[in-house]
Amino acid sequence: MGIIKKMHYKSKLILCYLVLVSFPLILCLVLLYQSIVKPVRENAVSAIDQRLDQELNTINSKIEKIRNVSYLVSTNTVINKFFVPKFYGDLELIEILNNDISPLLSWLEASSPEISYYHFFTNNPSIPETQYLHQYNDYRSEPWMQEMEHSIFDKGFYLEPCHINRSYSYGYGGEEQMVYSLFYPLLTSNNFLEVCIKPSVFFEDMKTIPAMESGFVAAVNSDGKIISDLPAEVTADFRHSLEERLMEGDCLSDSNKGPFLVSLAQTEYLISIKQIGSLDSWILCAVPGAEIDGPVLKAQQLFTLVILAAAIGIVLLSYLLSTLLIRKINTIIDAVHKIQEGDFHVAIPVNGEDEIDQLATDINYMSFKINELINRVYKARMLQKETELSALQAQINPHFLFNILDTFKMIAIIHDLDDFSDSIAALGNLMRYNISPASYHCTLEHELQIIRDYINIQNLLLNNRVTLLLSVPDNLLRFEIPNFILQPIIENSFVHGFENKLSELIIKVTIYRGDSSIIIKIEDNGTGISAEQQQMLTAAMKKSTETLEVEPLSLEPQENESSRSGKSIGILNVNLRLFLLYGRHYSFTFSSSDLGGACNTISLPVSIPTKEQEENFLNERSKL
Repeated sequence: MGIIKKMHYKSKLILCYLVLVSFPLILCLVLLYQSIVKPVRENAVSAIDQRLDQELNTINSKIEKIRNVSYLVSTNTVINKFFVPKFYGDLELIEILNNDISPLLSWLEASSPEISYYHFFTNNPSIPETQYLHQYNDYRSEPWMQEMEHSIFDKGFYLEPCHINRSYSYGYGGEEQMVYSLFYPLLTSNNFLEVCIKPSVFFEDMKTIPAMESGFVAAVNSDGKIISDLPAEVTADFRHSLEERLMEGDCLSDSNKGPFLVSLAQTEYLISIKQIGSLDSWILCAVPGAEIDGPVLKAQQLFTLVILAAAIGIVLLSYLLSTLLIRKINTIIDAVHKIQEGDFHVAIPVNGEDEIDQLATDINYMSFKINELINRVYKARMLQKETELSALQAQINPHFLFNILDTFKMIAIIHDLDDFSDSIAALGNLMRYNISPASYHCTLEHELQIIRDYINIQNLLLNNRVTLLLSVPDNLLRFEIPNFILQPIIENSFVHGFENKLSELIIKVTIYRGDSSIIIKIEDNGTGISAEQQQMLTAAMKKSTETLEVEPLSLEPQENESSRSGKSIGILNVNLRLFLLYGRHYSFTFSSSDLGGACNTISLPVSIPTKEQEENFLNERSKL
């Protein structure tokens, strides 16, 4: 398991492919072996069996022909009449033999060359013994005669196994040779016909047609002796070795008829044997093992080539498939490395719908969202910095100004100028708020205090004509909102809503909780805002946010409406900050107020990123 864990993913894929394919491959190879290699030997053995069957059919047809001829002789009227039990005189006997029997037998020998000799056994004592005629009683005690009588009684004929030619009394002895004897009974009792057939009659064609290329077919008797002629190239020693081998292993028994291998003359032979039932002999086919194994070896070589080709093909296919899969994964890894290095402008090509393509799609989306979030936070910080620069312009030494304002405040207190003292304190608080270190959020309570200070300063300028109405539940005072959001809107009311107005000025701030948002409404009793102005202002806000999504934020202060203090952050600036902080999850709308002027309504989501979360994110971003 440890080795597998250390392997590359590509190597694991190749290993998996090989393991999965090995099982069906082994099965296919086994089937292929069964269909290619094994049938080669089986076909060779089958060809040998077919040759033996062909020889058996030929032998059986010759036996049947000889039986037919023998049967016709045994039933011949002339012959049977001659053997009718009666006494023959010498002259009569000589006349019948010379005129009837001898010409008939001579004709039979001439017309049936496959039959070597004819012998008749009779129990008529008046018939003399000749080369054809023998007294039955003289041989009745012989085992072969008793076996003949028993077989004729059961089957009607008797075919004696191969034996040495018997020399009867007055018979033509001739040379000793192996013959088969076929016995038939004559129509008269205790008279029998014997025909003698040389083995060559049955097996003479065997040596003319070789078995396969260099094999041979031979016939053997029950003693394991070869009784047929062999090809000229078969030596006497080879013949003797084969006969010994046939007898050693009891190869001629009925229980061992299958092919077997023997080593003869330093050559291995495949021997196949079949019994000739009616002759009590066997025919065998001997083929050199090289002729059998040669095609088998070629088939095995072909089989080996097929295995190697299949193995190489599987390895190559596994390598190609794993390379295709790894290529996608490597592309994803390269993209992740770029993200780790801070490059979020990655786009992994997606050409499918599998799990890897889905992962690539998710990484593309994650990179886009991270890049969007970074731009949003970055733009929010830049916009905050612009606010700070706007608040700090014309400041030379804030501590010097604070000290001067504190001095003025002490002088106002000494001279009982309470309104003047409060105004100076409000101005100091407002200046401290503007030039304090960067902060993205503040509580509603803090933001409302800044509004009160700002109204106090305006009352100093406008002779206390400004009334501030606040409607805020206590449980929302700790709710955090982006800082410096409400004051620019109220300042806009003074710049545009109360211009040239000498009557009492009313600013009403209403804050309440919605279903999933905080609603902030800022109303005044100024000149109001027409429908056309609402549309123009809404379009300008939309255009600025769309531009901000595709273009980097400029560090130059934006040109907005003029106020009594010079450059104003303005409503567009507030809207941009809200967009950068909340995305599309806020709303900023305009309408007419029941007080007679304009109504600005801001809806903020309840759940927003905290200051700590944004600062932590920026710190982590800076480390990359």
